[in-house]
Amino acid sequence: MRTPRRDRPELPKGYISRAPKGMLAWPAVEKILRGSPYLWIATTDADGRPHLVQQWGVWVDGVLYFEGSDRTRWARNLAREPHLAFGMQLADRAAFGEAVVDIVRGVDHALAVKIAKRYAAKYGRGFTYRPKAEQYEKGHVFRARPTKLIAFDVKRFNTSAARFTFAETG
Repeated sequence: MRTPRRDRPELPKGYISRAPKGMLAWPAVEKILRGSPYLWIATTDADGRPHLVQQWGVWVDGVLYFEGSDRTRWARNLAREPHLAFGMQLADRAAFGEAVVDIVRGVDHALAVKIAKRYAAKYGRGFTYRPKAEQYEKGHVFRARPTKLIAFDVKRFNTSAARFTFAETG
């Protein structure tokens, strides 16, 4: 994965510094994406109402993966409209963004192993969740490819806030 383009988010004058000094760097943001235990996802119902749920998710090779039944309300929303808003926090650092989601059925073995290992490492100790790669090879997983992400340290918001824009992916 190529590093996304970094700049300052567009906020009203006075909210944040315009100087690049202090902005979170991409490796710090990936730490949030890999380590945050809870992922919040927002989808849109057919009538335009928002639908917000908490999920578990893992960051693998520049992509956010999460599980769930394709019969849930949020999954039906994504099947109709694949744009997703998401957010997470790790200690004093937070990230939120936008992504385009698709469902991957029959994940190839190498990726299935990576996803299963990340879930086991992230949720295995505290929640005793240790999925097997076969779960993804025979089933499905949701793949969220970020398009834009904003991250910041909540204690240094005015200097740390950074926007990351991702190149279009096919």
